[in-house]
Amino acid sequence: MKPLRRLLCPLLAAALFALAACAPVAEEPVLRVIATDPGSDAVLGAQQRFHIQFAVTGKMPLTVTVDPYFQHEALSANLGTSAPITLPAGGGTAVAHVFFWGDYATRVDEIRLVARVPKQNEVRTELSLPVKLSWVARDVAPREAAAWVANAQKNAAVQPLDAIDERSRWLAFGAVIVAITVAGFGSRWLRKRWRARKQPD
Repeated sequence: MKPLRRLLCPLLAAALFALAACAPVAEEPVLRVIATDPGSDAVLGAQQRFHIQFAVTGKMPLTVTVDPYFQHEALSANLGTSAPITLPAGGGTAVAHVFFWGDYATRVDEIRLVARVPKQNEVRTELSLPVKLSWVARDVAPREAAAWVANAQKNAAVQPLDAIDERSRWLAFGAVIVAITVAGFGSRWLRKRWRARKQPD
């Protein structure tokens, strides 16, 4: 019996190793920048937006942040951004923007796109986009935005209305439930009062 065990143990270990090697590796998400508007070396005025069109592929929903840096330091003062943006399982494309406001110049030499699982801090993948951007305090003439930027702005203008309608429906539903509950308790209280009055002293 012992020689058989000695023979089976290495065979079993080899079989388990082969199964582990053949098991599919979990697909890691991938970030890709499609386009920017304006170009990556632009000079922008206060509150003028730098748009990034990007794509994500992955099997799970992902939340993407867009973080500007200068000389490896994250910039947060006077920063405005449309990120984070959450994409559904399977991935897709999205458009994010960043801008700076204030009365002093801000330089950006890198923008990092970071994908995380929603409501988690673990970074699943990230992408560094080298840029040479400057936000200046003086006026800069506006320029016509790319078509994909205009489409993204149009879609963004519609989405809040949908969100408001959905929220209104839930608020109305909640108001009905509260009204029914209050009416139920009120009727019970009135019945008790009525019975108490009918009882002789």
